[in-house]
Amino acid sequence: MKRKIILPLMLSSLLLTACGSSSYESSYNDISNTKSAGASYNSEASYDIYSDAAASEEYEYADAESSDASSNSSGDESGLASEKIKKEMLVYTCNMTVDVLNFDEAIGKFKESLDSYGGFVENESYSDGGSDSRWYSEDQEKWQSYSATVRVPSADYDSFCSAAAELGDLRSKNASVENVSSEYYDLSTTLEIYEAKEDRYIALLADITDEEYAVTIERELTDLQIEIAKIKTRMNQIRTDVAYSFVNIRINEVKEYTPEPVQKDTFGQRLINSVSDTASNFLIFLEGLLFLIISLFPYLVLIGIVVFIVIAVRKNIKKCRAAKAEKLNVPKTNDESINNENQDK
Repeated sequence: MKRKIILPLMLSSLLLTACGSSSYESSYNDISNTKSAGASYNSEASYDIYSDAAASEEYEYADAESSDASSNSSGDESGLASEKIKKEMLVYTCNMTVDVLNFDEAIGKFKESLDSYGGFVENESYSDGGSDSRWYSEDQEKWQSYSATVRVPSADYDSFCSAAAELGDLRSKNASVENVSSEYYDLSTTLEIYEAKEDRYIALLADITDEEYAVTIERELTDLQIEIAKIKTRMNQIRTDVAYSFVNIRINEVKEYTPEPVQKDTFGQRLINSVSDTASNFLIFLEGLLFLIISLFPYLVLIGIVVFIVIAVRKNIKKCRAAKAEKLNVPKTNDESINNENQDK
C-alpha cells in the first residue's frame, strides 16, 4: 500500500523537475539571446562611433596636409624654403652709391643683372643733371644720375650687391639687417586667437533668433574679420620683405675717378675763389634782374601811362577848384583899396 502511494509522488516530482528545467532553459535562452542581441547592437554602435572618429581624424589629417602643402608652396614662392630663414626671419637692406664713366652702359648692365637674379624695380628716378631754370646754356655741364629701390631674392642678396658694386667706382655702401621673427610669431598667435573667436561667433550666429542680438554679433564679427585681414596683410608683407631684400642704389655719371682726396686750397686761393664766386653770383643776379625788367616792361609802361593820366586829371581838378574859389571869394589888395578911396573923394 505504501509503495502505491510513493510511486505517484516520485512521478509527480520528476514531472515538476522537468518542467522547471525546461522553463529555466527557455528563460536562460531568452536572456542569452537578449544579451547577444544587445552585445551585437552595442558593438555595431561602437563601430559606427569609431568609424566617425576615424573619418574625422582622417579629415583633420588631410586638412593638415593640405595646409602644410599650401604653407610649403607659399614658402617656396616667397623664398622661405630653408629652415634657417623660417626660424630667423631677416630683412636685408643695402644703400650704395656708384660713380661710372659710361652711364648708359652701366644702367644697361644693372638692369640685366637685376633680371638675371629675378629681382624687380620698386621705384626709380632719373635726372640729366641740368638745372631747373628755364634758361639753357650750351656751356652748362650736365651729369646724369639714376636712383632706384630694387628688390632681389634674399638668397642672391650678397651676389647682387657685389655685381652692382662692380659697375664702377663704389663711393659708399651701408647695409643693415632686421629680424622680424618675433613680430611674425606674435601675429601668428594673435591670428589663431582671432580665428577661433571668429568660429565661435559664426556658430553662435547660426543659433540666434533675436534679430537685435544677431545684429550685434554681426557687427562684432565684422570688426573681428577686419582685424584678421589686417594681420594677414602684415604677415604677407613680412614674408615678402624676408623673401626679397631691399637695395637702394644711386648711379652717378663722372668724367674721371678721383680716388685720392683733393688737396686743400690755401687762404689766398680760398679768398680768390670767394671773390670770384661773389662776382659771378652778382653778375647772375644782374642778368636775372635785367631779364625780369624786360619781361615786365610792357606792364610797367602800361602802369606808368595810367599813373600819368591819373596825376594829370587830379592836377586839372585842383586848378579848376582853385579858379572857382578865386572868382567867388577874391580878397581886395591894398592898391585896389587906395584906388577906390581916391575915386570916392
